[in-house]
Amino acid sequence: MEITKDENGFENLKAMFLEANRAFLENHVILIRRKISERCLCGALMYELSKQLEKKNLKKYYADIEFNRDEDNVKRISCKSDDGVYSKRIFTDIIVHSRGEVGLDNLIALEMKKSIASQEEKDDDKARLKHLTKLNTNTSFGSYEYILGIYYEINLDKAEIKIEFFYDGNRKGQLFMCKY
Repeated sequence: MEITKDENGFENLKAMFLEANRAFLENHVILIRRKISERCLCGALMYELSKQLEKKNLKKYYADIEFNRDEDNVKRISCKSDDGVYSKRIFTDIIVHSRGEVGLDNLIALEMKKSIASQEEKDDDKARLKHLTKLNTNTSFGSYEYILGIYYEINLDKAEIKIEFFYDGNRKGQLFMCKY
């Protein structure tokens, strides 16, 4: 599988994620139906992403939960308030990266929410994905340049999942819905 920062790399990673999501729903849907915590669901999805990385021969890449390091620094993003700009520590639900072993380090950042979360929490996750996927930026709070951002929302009442994809700081393409 070819990994690049351009749209080809985005599309390849998106296809790999959709295959991992299919396996997640096939093998772990009982966790969703039992209303297990978001963290546990992320672990099961991370497992399926790891299997896809191995299948695609991306042996120097890893799927991690709530990984919050950029070498020795804690990952932060800039936020605006009435008092000015400040930095905020971030804990992305799942990331796929090389842990600094490969020049093209950051591949996927995923934020998961259940539909019962507040709109503010959902909007915060989407804003974080926009920041994390912005290419060719370098701010005092760092530039992460993830190729693919994924907002993953589980609606327990409707038994469906809404997926939004982000590339270069913007939502990319149509909203993806799937039933489980």
